[in-house]
Amino acid sequence: MVSIKYSCFSFLLLLSTFIYGDENRTKLAGLKDALYGFEYLQDSTRTKVWWFHGETVTTRAGITADLEAFHKQGVGGVVYYDQTHGNCEGAFEAFSPEWWEMLVFASQEAKRLGLTFETHISNGYVAGGPWITPALGMQRLTSVETIVDGGKDLEFSLPVPEARSDYYKDVAILAFPYQREIHDDSRVLKPVITCNKADIDAKACFSSSKQLSVIPVQKPRESVYMTLDFGKQFTARCITYSMAPRGKAATDAMNVPGPPTEEFVGTGFRVLLNLGELEVSDDGLTFKKVCDLKPVYLSLGGWKQKTLSFPAVTGRYFRLNLHDWYEKKDRKPHLELGQVVLSSRACIDQWEEKAALTSAYIENDFTPSYQKNEIIDPDRIVDLTEQTDSLGTVRWKAPAGKWVVVRFAHVPTGGRTKHGRKNMIGLECDKLSAVAAEAHWNHYLKHIADSIEAHGGHLDGVVVDSHEAGSQNWTSGFENDFLRLRGYDLRKYLPTLAGYVVESREVSDGFLYDMRRTIADLTVEKYFGTFQRLCKERNLILTSQDFGALCMAGDPILAKGKVQKPQSEFWGHHPDGNYDIKECSSAAHMYGKPIASAEAFSDVKFSQSLAELKQLADYAYAFGINEFVGCASSHQPWLDKLPGSTGGGRHYALNRTNTFWEYSRDFWDYQNRSSFLMRQGMSVIDLCLYLGDNAPVRILTHRLPVIPAGFDFDAFSTDALFTRMEVKEGRIVLPDGVSYQMMVLPRNGEITLEALRKIASLVQAGASVYGTRPQRSGTLHDLEHMVEYEELVNMMWGRNNTPQGCSHYGKGTVYWGMSLTDAVSKAGMMPDVTVPEKRKFYYAHRTLWDGEIYFLDNHEDTPLAHTFIFRTSKRYAELWNPVTGKRYSLQSTLTADGRISVPLQMAARESYFVIFSDAQSTSQLPVKEWNMQEKKTFIQGDWTVDFSEKLGGPGKVVFTALTDWTSHKDERIKYYSGTAVYRHNLMMDDKRSESRYLLRFAKLASIARIVLNGREVGTVWCSPWEIDITEALETGENKLEIYVANSLMNRMIGDSMLPEDQRITYSATSIATPGMSLIPSGIIGSVQLVRQMSASNSSDK
Repeated sequence: MVSIKYSCFSFLLLLSTFIYGDENRTKLAGLKDALYGFEYLQDSTRTKVWWFHGETVTTRAGITADLEAFHKQGVGGVVYYDQTHGNCEGAFEAFSPEWWEMLVFASQEAKRLGLTFETHISNGYVAGGPWITPALGMQRLTSVETIVDGGKDLEFSLPVPEARSDYYKDVAILAFPYQREIHDDSRVLKPVITCNKADIDAKACFSSSKQLSVIPVQKPRESVYMTLDFGKQFTARCITYSMAPRGKAATDAMNVPGPPTEEFVGTGFRVLLNLGELEVSDDGLTFKKVCDLKPVYLSLGGWKQKTLSFPAVTGRYFRLNLHDWYEKKDRKPHLELGQVVLSSRACIDQWEEKAALTSAYIENDFTPSYQKNEIIDPDRIVDLTEQTDSLGTVRWKAPAGKWVVVRFAHVPTGGRTKHGRKNMIGLECDKLSAVAAEAHWNHYLKHIADSIEAHGGHLDGVVVDSHEAGSQNWTSGFENDFLRLRGYDLRKYLPTLAGYVVESREVSDGFLYDMRRTIADLTVEKYFGTFQRLCKERNLILTSQDFGALCMAGDPILAKGKVQKPQSEFWGHHPDGNYDIKECSSAAHMYGKPIASAEAFSDVKFSQSLAELKQLADYAYAFGINEFVGCASSHQPWLDKLPGSTGGGRHYALNRTNTFWEYSRDFWDYQNRSSFLMRQGMSVIDLCLYLGDNAPVRILTHRLPVIPAGFDFDAFSTDALFTRMEVKEGRIVLPDGVSYQMMVLPRNGEITLEALRKIASLVQAGASVYGTRPQRSGTLHDLEHMVEYEELVNMMWGRNNTPQGCSHYGKGTVYWGMSLTDAVSKAGMMPDVTVPEKRKFYYAHRTLWDGEIYFLDNHEDTPLAHTFIFRTSKRYAELWNPVTGKRYSLQSTLTADGRISVPLQMAARESYFVIFSDAQSTSQLPVKEWNMQEKKTFIQGDWTVDFSEKLGGPGKVVFTALTDWTSHKDERIKYYSGTAVYRHNLMMDDKRSESRYLLRFAKLASIARIVLNGREVGTVWCSPWEIDITEALETGENKLEIYVANSLMNRMIGDSMLPEDQRITYSATSIATPGMSLIPSGIIGSVQLVRQMSASNSSDK
């Protein structure tokens, strides 16, 4: 119901006809559609699970039992996925007759039960196998050099590149003049190498051996000095070394919400200590610092080499001063170092990362501005490719002087599939090659699809997991794709891919920028695009992740936007969300995809309750996800083992052996309702954040501005800027009707000229843009157009280069130098919803043609009472609870500026939907009263508790107090896992018809089914930890039964201390040890009978 506080209002900006236009009304779902799916649960929005096979034997009985269990509890389908992490005892070989029998039978059973059936693109992850030859595998560019004397006709053989499987393919043979003063290094000059520690072989560290030397841990502030005496003055410009990687690379760390910082932040990432310093001396006694020696972070692919460049420094003595490189908590505090080369060559700083040999976010550039005589003049590069035969013999009439001849070839990276059935582990397919992707499809997925179809099964789709086999920076024909995409020939810039500076630092960096961008574009076109095409040809749905750990120079939003169903992932150790799911929903919104999927609950353990999983799900919905695929459920081949297969130690606990399983239907139904509502209409988001074009590119916490409270954002990269965005009536609008009020530019001021032109056109047409004054363009192309670049910047940001301000350009406005909060205020933007301050509170908003849907998540452990103001003029508000399926009318007030004010209360960790419309159907709903009078009665007396003897329990016992099972003296209770039934006779003297009666738990660990007077009332499994028992409650004596299930971990921990023949549980791979903490269990503290009365009917309170 609504009371009109003010008779008129002017806030009309949010009427759907204004924002989206009348033409989009017919495209949007309406309130009736939303209500129907909320009340009548739809199979299409049920959560699915990844169903892992290959860890154990697979059985028909187990397949049927698994699938029937999924169907019974409301899981909508499975992804049949051979993924393993243990010894796989008893598992069938992939493609063996037994394997085929089980796969086809599983598809048939899924079809019988009405479950969707999909399969993964490959055995293990992510896409490859024995059929991928070295030529079809992932490739990287490598080079070998030789020095020749010119001034005569030459015929010489080039050294052969080092390559896995002896496979390599030449790309180009280039020559350029040799200059001794910039080509000398420690391997050529062979300085005297000494060390102050007798037990350390310093010479081995400077050898070419791939065997790294172990440098033992030293005391704090104690140094290992490795000194090089060149015998004369030597000029150095760079140092290269390999080390055993440490920590976790930034590109491997999932970004999670947090305040912006100057340093990268991510799950599991920490800034490592430097190894020490490189120092120089003229006398060997007094040394000064040249540069810090940076660590190599552990990344997928295991890259070990790093090059650091610095301005030319001259001295007779150089030394590595290695010290304090470790932290106390390091498991391997020693240092492994080798292949150290001190060189006079002018090098690109950390060129290995910029050349995408390993993936890294490109931050500040520390390459010095070298002099012309220190770098390669591209006009003096001679292309000898046509003068080189297939055996690597060069025939060349060389000009006078010494020449450096570089043989560039591509070789396999060695990236392999992993965690699959052993007989089909092999090389990963080339991610930049359509030929390789299609070869993989034809050798694996095509056979599966054909066989299932031939035997009467049904295959709904294909899933592609995230790529985790490391980086690649080349493919056969890459130079042609580069020319097509970037518009220039890369050949004369190839030396930069060996670390050389060509023409200038700016030119070299510009080429490497274009190189990484091309890799990102080709992964989308050749890898994801090929699988999308092949799926479409077979009428299969492609659900695809990109590079979950961004171990390639990728563009996740572009990749997700080009597949039919983009997918992300969220893990059990991400309690407050991550930005991979935000990228997924952004891609779905940007590219008109109705579903933003997520690999959900990844790696959750048997120790985690469904309430904990709901907390993860809530933030995922608030971040825009509307399909869950649980990760994961291990196939359970046995009917009599608990838990049975444990995923090789990874748990994969979303299966029928989990003690919670029989009580989990409400958990899955909550997801069904939520996913359905989150698919209705279209997203309402005010801010679109441009991430730039510098691959790898993704949402990075430390680069984000502070997002104003009550505003949400989508992120996008350059493709969406050019292909999806235009301006209508001052808003940035996408073809499907989604629109934004303001564009936010990258904090680092890096924008290409082409992107700047497009942004300028949007501002001219009326868009609002916030961002720092652009400083540079990364691409090589723009170096010739900086006059135009600067002029365009001046027109948009003003010529005075003021630190803060706003500038009108055309019909639009540019804001800079202030907080984003101030910018949206100056732009007259109102929050979508006024959220409570200083607490974790998430929301999402979707619009219908005749209503608004808001999802609210109180992501805190404390309750919340807050008056929310929603940016809508729809007059009637309802609360839809996805946990219970109940709906209520809400009291609301129209504010002076045309918004709706609604007082709401939320329990700790509670979430629900608030629906707005102009329909008066709310009059048929009960009004949600937040301040009802309550009469609370603690249920006193003893409880009879029945612990199953079959599960190791003592049978019936009496609890005089409701205590944690794990504190009980009886070890049969202390280590009990399963269901225990609490029984108590509850007296009700006078049941009042005008009252509601609740059963409320102080603490429940972890889930309970309530039966009152033989009538099943429902399940309590999450906040607010109460249930309405009004309909089953009777005046007089009531027989109360509470079926409580706890974590399976406790019994496994207890069993780990027993001989195997005395254990209740069986784990194919053990996941419990005696030292583990027990999980709180049972009803703890108290149970209350709560009588709720409307304030207007509480005269007898």
